[in-house]
Amino acid sequence: MTPSLGHGRRLSGALAILFGVAALAVACATTAPPSTTTPPVTTSVAPSATVARKPPTTAPSTSLPPATPEAVTRGIGDPVFPALGNPGYDVQHYLLQLTYDPDTDELSGLATIRAIANEALDTINLDFSGLDVTAVTVDGATAALARTEADLVIAPPVGIGAGADFVVTVEYSGSPVPVQDAGIPFGVGWFTTAKGTFVVAEPAASNSWFPSNDHPTDKATYRFEITVPDGTVGIANGTLEETITDLGWVTWVWEMRQPMATYLATMVTGPYEIVLDESSTSVSGVPVRNAVLEGTDLAPVADRQGEMLAFFAELFGPYPFDAYGIVVVEGLAAALETQSFSVFGDVVANGPAFERILVHEIAHQWFGNLVSPATWRDTWLNEGFATYGEWLWLEAEQGRDTLETAIREERDRLAPFAPSAPADPADDELFGESVYRVGAMALHALRLEIGDDLFFTTLRTYLDRFAFATASTDDFVAVAEEVSGRDLEDLFDAWLFSEGIPDFP
Repeated sequence: MTPSLGHGRRLSGALAILFGVAALAVACATTAPPSTTTPPVTTSVAPSATVARKPPTTAPSTSLPPATPEAVTRGIGDPVFPALGNPGYDVQHYLLQLTYDPDTDELSGLATIRAIANEALDTINLDFSGLDVTAVTVDGATAALARTEADLVIAPPVGIGAGADFVVTVEYSGSPVPVQDAGIPFGVGWFTTAKGTFVVAEPAASNSWFPSNDHPTDKATYRFEITVPDGTVGIANGTLEETITDLGWVTWVWEMRQPMATYLATMVTGPYEIVLDESSTSVSGVPVRNAVLEGTDLAPVADRQGEMLAFFAELFGPYPFDAYGIVVVEGLAAALETQSFSVFGDVVANGPAFERILVHEIAHQWFGNLVSPATWRDTWLNEGFATYGEWLWLEAEQGRDTLETAIREERDRLAPFAPSAPADPADDELFGESVYRVGAMALHALRLEIGDDLFFTTLRTYLDRFAFATASTDDFVAVAEEVSGRDLEDLFDAWLFSEGIPDFP
């Protein structure tokens, strides 16, 4: 997330949702390479296709469901969100068939989840809260289920062996609402506005709108099939493959071909126009398409997205996804780097910090999305790096002297508050200024210590080594020491694990 207004000791409600997580002990086994083909951006209607208004009911099975499982929450052990995630399996792919009816504010969903068992499983725990479940199958057979506050506990008719592939389907419905997550002073998740809906779910609200293994260490590919009334647009991550119309309803089909953390998934509905930015596409070589509400326009600075993508590609390596762009939503005073299609509140898109936050969210596509944090305690690996991306853009635009002056002024502003350690924030400071600003200063201190060549080699090596997976603070420190050939323990202890702000080297 990205802060949009002002500088307080902590980010306020106008804060920025720049979210991201790194690698946990149970690494994601999904290693699908990025696609080399990019479908054209289109809002045309596919011929002679039909789609049901509601998702199909799961297929009937002759197998009797097992006894109802014990309703026990099982988590991956994240230090901030211990109940999230499940180490027992690795999701490979989510198919989310979602119908939203604005007249009733009801979401009907059929989630098909393809996974591999990491261990023998008698039950399968999915993170899911708030909505009603009407049917569950495992490999086509009806399964028994139980609920806890945080988990959907599924008992397949036959146990699943370690290493086995399996498929779970969950049919559900209800009216999602925002939830309160640690470190965020306002609700996150699903929002309904006068003009439509949108999702910003960092750090832990994805399970409020679809069942999942809701932790960054389990990345997967996605297909979204969003059915909405004719005249409404359905937007999600990835590239638009087709639109299908039937009896006054339209299904918008999106593919996210590269692995994605659950918190980066989004769904936006409303009277949108999806417009290809030909200039940005030409400059960056990346298809750039933006979604704006009918009758509105983006500020001219949005035309610089192509320059920003090309700038970071030169520093960090090729842009990792098939397309980029932003979708502007009503009533959000923040922005979130939802993978390949960042969500921007209209307050941000019309504010004085729009260019800075554009840069921030684009930098996140590498730091946070390509490589995500292993635990939510490692949030600085997202926010500190994206904030430093802002400073690198400032340097490119106005020169190194301007950068040095700005960073030292920032240090002098924050130093009297003795900020907490960026790599060990309290739960309520996961998205505080120390994580963003002091985390970025730690990177600048590293750059001054080892020099530009080794610094940027360190960043590229880190991204290459942990691409489409997760990494921890220790992983980054190890890469920096390996590339530089130096013992950097004292520098990182002072900047990342101690309160206050040291002097720059």
